[in-house]
Amino acid sequence: MQKLSIVIPVYNTAIYLKECLESIINQTYSEIEIICVDDCSPDNSAEIIKEYAAKDSRIKYIKHTENKFQGGARNTGINAAEGSYITFVDSDDYMADKSCYENIIKKIEQYKTDIGIFSFFEIKNNTKKYYRISKSITGINNLNQSNFTKAHCSPCNKIFKLEDIKKYNLSFPEKLKFEDEAFWYKYVAALEPKAYIENTHYYAYRIRSGSTMDTRDKYIYDYLDITLDIMNYLKSAGKENYYKSALLNLLYSPAVSDEIYNLSEENRKIVADKFYQCIYYAGDYTQEMNERIGARIYAYFIDNKFIREKYIEEIKKLSKIKYKILKPNIFSYKLKREINRIIMQIKNK
Repeated sequence: MQKLSIVIPVYNTAIYLKECLESIINQTYSEIEIICVDDCSPDNSAEIIKEYAAKDSRIKYIKHTENKFQGGARNTGINAAEGSYITFVDSDDYMADKSCYENIIKKIEQYKTDIGIFSFFEIKNNTKKYYRISKSITGINNLNQSNFTKAHCSPCNKIFKLEDIKKYNLSFPEKLKFEDEAFWYKYVAALEPKAYIENTHYYAYRIRSGSTMDTRDKYIYDYLDITLDIMNYLKSAGKENYYKSALLNLLYSPAVSDEIYNLSEENRKIVADKFYQCIYYAGDYTQEMNERIGARIYAYFIDNKFIREKYIEEIKKLSKIKYKILKPNIFSYKLKREINRIIMQIKNK
C-alpha cells in the first residue's frame, strides 16, 4: 500500500476543523500522513491539531512564521510530504465518504493513470449543490488544453502523484487568491495526464461567509496576477502557446466585477495595465481577441452606472462558441476607439 500525503492549510477555521480531521482519520485507506500547515491562524486551531496529533501519529503539525495564504501553506505541505500520492483538503471542508481515497487509489493503480479525480458538492447556508464532472471525460481519459476545465480546477477533488509535482516543479502562487487555477493549468500543461475520473460526490466543499469564493470580486488584482503566473510558467516550460486564447478566459471573472467600477482612477489604470500584460504575453493580437478583452477594459471607465450596467449586460451575451459581442450602436464608435488603442499599445511595445 503506497502512502498518501494529505495536505491541510489551516487558517481561522477552528469551528470546522474537527469535522475535517475526523473525516480524514476515518478513511478506510489507512496508509496516510496528514500534514496540517498552520498559516498563522489567530484562533485555537493549533490546539485542536495538537490534540489530534497526540492521539494519531499520522498527523503532522507545521507552523508558518508568516502568513502565506492557502497557496503558500500547500507548498509547505508539498515540501514536507513523504507519500507516493498527494491530495489536498481545505480545513473548513470534509470528506463525505470514508472510502474515497481507497477507491480512487485502487482505480489509479488498476488503470495505471497519472491522477484520480472525483466529484464534489457545495454547502452554502445549509443547502447542498451537487456538481457532476462532464460525461465526455469520465472514466479513463487523457486531459489536455481542450478538455481539462471540465474536471474543475480545485486540487481537493484530485489525487496526484507526488513525483510528478516535484519533477515538473509545480507549486501554488503564494499570497494570492485563486491559486487553484494556476496550479491546475500548469499541471495539465506539464503532463497532459492520463486520468481516472468518476462522478461520485466524495468531497464536501463549504462556501462560507468571508471565504475566497464568497468574496471573489474583491480580488481583482489577484486574478490578473494568477493569469500572469500561469503564463510565466508556460514560458519557462517552453509552452508559451499551449493554451493560446483559451487562457484569457480566466479574465472574464474580473472583467464584470463591480469592484473595478469602484476603484480610484489610479487603481483602474493598474487593472488596465495588468490586462494589457495578459494580452501581450498571450501573444494573441487578433481582432476577435482584442474585441473580447477590449470591451471589458472599456467598461471599467464608463462613469454612468446605468449605462455601464447596460453595456456589461450586452457583454454577457457573448456566444460561447464564436465569442461575438452584441454591441449597441451607441457604443460602437467608443468601443472601436478603445480596441484600437489597446492594439496600438501592444504593437508599440
